[in-house]
Order: sequence, then structure tokens, then C-alpha cells
Amino acid sequence: MFEDLIKAVGELDVAESPSEIPQEVLRLVPEEVTAQDAAHFLKPDSATTSFTALQGLYALLCSEHDIIVRDGSDEVALGKIAEKIGEVIRPNLNIEPPDQVSRGTLGLKILSKLRAKHHITLGPSTLISITAFINTEDPWTTIESASLARELLDERFQPQSREQRSKFITEDILSDFLRPLFSKSRPATVTASGRKAEFVEPSRYDNANAEAEARKPWKHGQRYAITVFEWAVSQSDEQLLQKSWHLFTPVLLTLLDEPQTALKVRALGIFRAFWARCPGDLMRQTGLAQVFEDAVFPAVLYLPSLTPESESIAILNAAYPALIAMAGSDLESTADEPQSNPKFTEAQQKLLDKIIREGILVGYNHASEHIRLVELFCEKLRCVVNGMGILAIKHLKVGLLLRIRTHFPLLMQQLPSRNLIPMVSEIMTDPFGTQHPPSLLSAVKLLHAIMSTCWPRIPHYCNEIIKALMLCWLNIGEEDAFPDGDPGPASLKSELTKAADMLSAVMQAAKMDMEERVAPLVEKEPQLRELFKISHET
Repeated sequence: MFEDLIKAVGELDVAESPSEIPQEVLRLVPEEVTAQDAAHFLKPDSATTSFTALQGLYALLCSEHDIIVRDGSDEVALGKIAEKIGEVIRPNLNIEPPDQVSRGTLGLKILSKLRAKHHITLGPSTLISITAFINTEDPWTTIESASLARELLDERFQPQSREQRSKFITEDILSDFLRPLFSKSRPATVTASGRKAEFVEPSRYDNANAEAEARKPWKHGQRYAITVFEWAVSQSDEQLLQKSWHLFTPVLLTLLDEPQTALKVRALGIFRAFWARCPGDLMRQTGLAQVFEDAVFPAVLYLPSLTPESESIAILNAAYPALIAMAGSDLESTADEPQSNPKFTEAQQKLLDKIIREGILVGYNHASEHIRLVELFCEKLRCVVNGMGILAIKHLKVGLLLRIRTHFPLLMQQLPSRNLIPMVSEIMTDPFGTQHPPSLLSAVKLLHAIMSTCWPRIPHYCNEIIKALMLCWLNIGEEDAFPDGDPGPASLKSELTKAADMLSAVMQAAKMDMEERVAPLVEKEPQLRELFKISHET
């Protein structure tokens, strides 16, 4: 019945646009085709390849002859067609990416046409296959296939279908699909039911090869499981998580434990979305807040030379926002503006202190020669300082370090910068800092944040800040080969001038004369007049 059609679509050039069927091929579609006839394309015992079968079925749906549904048998056949398409398009890493992309896009187009023409109900397994195409970063997904997948899911789960969506997430995805895939790689910190393990025992799989496909099918043959879980998290709300949080935690902790860079970055992003949707104190009440902190925090120590710089940047850019969110702060809102009246629990405040002391400062001391990481550390530290507000004062302690630097300069070179002012000063006074202006700019903006939030104590560090501003200004002025692009010398000097004005305002509020301190410096280096705004008559 379909021999000529199958032969014709099999000869099409699928590389360019597999879903475009020429008119001469569409003419080969029989006039009357029932749903049971159409199901012939996708029979398991058929000699036709799955992709050619999809092309033939798509040609049938694009033709002027619609599929005939006469009775219940045809309706059942339509359901089986949709189910089989779900199996055929399910991403498989053993299939070459171009073939996988073409197959997925074509299958989703067929499902979309079946939904539009026959209003078929897609089953759970087919919906899971569709969900696998939500993320365009996956090698098997394109912008077109992701758009088709979203449309199909939105049609299936309208706002009024909240209960159906929740049931699909908790039962079909988390319980039936993901739990078996992740059961053998579940970390020992949680039980099989997703709750905190009171007694952490070695896993019975510890002696197994950690990369064995049998142990981590979600990482190998069924990588799309991560995309499905990512969608499930994005579609969950407080009410669902309040009831079913334990179904999410084993998968989350397993993914966070994954050392591969791309997977770890993705896991941290998924965790951040999960944390943002959790009811306020749920994780603390369940005892899992500390478990998650212990799972996420080691990511900030993925540093050179054990981790390549580019991979380290990717991981840290995902890890710090997750930790800052766990500490009750908002990365976006604290990027430029300090919090006026921050309120944190004791546990949150401890985590913020830990982020600074054991995360950013340790990372800086370990990898300060990697200038792009220095920029990252300053940016994240600025967000933390703005979020903490006046509470960041404890991290300014610098008196002992200043005395050591004065009397034992060689020893100072061996000591880590375990506080904020020494770190900022070191970056701004680096004679080679002008070779990477973004790092200088991030350090100066960090200094702005420190002075804005910790202004009551800033007068104690006035001399150190003046020195940093002065040397940074002079280094910029003496640089002959300033790198092209932003920020340029003018932008940096503008930010330095702003910092000097802030320092002057703080000193004036403390009824201390800053001009008396900078006048001798300006007399020796006249170009500093512009920085400190000292008149010629002074």
C-alpha cells in the first residue's frame, strides 16, 4: 500500500530539511488511509528504518488526505503511533547528532500535527520523550525542536491542569522514570526515600567502577534524564515541593556529586532553581540544608592547576550564586546596591562568613595569578558584601597584617590575604594589573561596596585605601600599551575618583581631615590632583 511512498521518502536528501516533503512525493499518498493503516509505518517488524518511517508518516499528515478514524480500533492505533514516535525520538547518545536532531524534530512535528488534527492524548512515556527536547544546550535539541516541545507540553498541561502536571512530575517522572536510573548512584548522605541519612554508611557500590554505564545510566545512554529532571524542577511550585521534596533530593545530590564540569555546572543551576522554589525553612526542618551545603561548597575549590582555568570559571560562576542563595541573599539585587537592613539567621550568617573565608579568600590566595579568576572573586565578593551590609565589617580586620607588612615585608609576601582590604589593595597595586583592566575595575567596585557598607570602620583603614588608590592611578597613567576595549583608562580613573570621593565623605563624617593626608602625596605627584581633587593653591 505504501511501497512507492516509502521508496520515495527513502531517497530524499535528509541532511538539509528532513521535514520538507516535495509535492511529487505527497502525490504518492493513498487517498484513503485509516489510523490502523498509518500504524503500519512504525511496526516493530517492519523492514523500514525508523527515520524513513517518520518521513513517510509525516508525508501522510502533510498531504491533502487526512487519516481516517472510523472506530475505537483506529483511536487505539493513533495512541500507539504517538507512543511509538516517543520511543523513536528518545535521545540516544549512540546515534550521531545530525541523525538524532533530524529524528527528534521530525517526530515532534508529527506529534504536533496529530494533536492538532485528532486531539490525541499523549501518554506519560511520550511526554517524557518530548520533555527531553526542552533545553537547546543539549546536542540533540534545536531551537525549532525546543519550541515544538514546549508547545506540546503547554497544550497538555494548561494552567487548569495543575493536578495533572503535579501527578506527571511526581509519579511518572520522579518515581517511575528517574528513581530506577539514579538508584545505584545515590549518595550515602540520603536514604532511598530521599531523607537525610542519620548514619552514613559506605555504599554497596563503592567498589564498583564509578563510570560504569550500569551504575550511571543517566550519564551515559540516557543523558536526557537530566533534561527531564531539569524541566520537572522548573515546573514545580512550593505546594508540590512541600509534599514531594524527598523525590527530588536523591537526584539532586547525585548530580551535585558529579565531577564532570559540564554536568556539575548544570547540576548547580538545577539546584539553584530547586532552592528558589522551596518553601522558606523546608530544607532546614528536614535536616537537608547542611547536606546540600556540604554537597555544593566543595565546588568552589575547583581551582587551577588541578582544574583548567576556563572550567574553574564555569564551575565557580555556578557554585557561588547557589551558595549565596542558600545564605538568604539575592545575587542580582546585591550586585550594585548594598542592603540597608539585612536580616539573616545564625546559620545563614555562618554560611556567608564561610563563603568569604573558606571560599573566595582561599580561592584568591590559591589562584591569584589567574587574573580572570581574580575578576570573578571580586565580583562575587562584592555581591556578598552588599548582601551582608554592616555585618561584613568583621572581614576588614587588617591591623596585624599592616604591622607585619611594615616591619617584615618579605614575610608578608608569604602570608595569605585573609581579609578584604588587603585583598583589594593587593589587586589594585599590582604593577601588572593594567594588563587586564576588567580585574582592576572589579576590584575598585568591590572597594566601593566595602566603603558603602562598612563605612563606620573605614577611617581605620584610610591610609591603606589611599595607598591603593594612589598606586592604581599612577600605574594606569604610566601604562603605555593599555589593552583595547572596555574598560579603558578613562573608565578606570572615573571609578577611582568615585572611590576617592566616597573615602573623603566617610572621613568628613568622622570629622577627620583626609586632605592633610593626601596633600604631601599630591605635592610629590601632581597628577594625583585629579584623583583627590586637590586645588593648586593647597
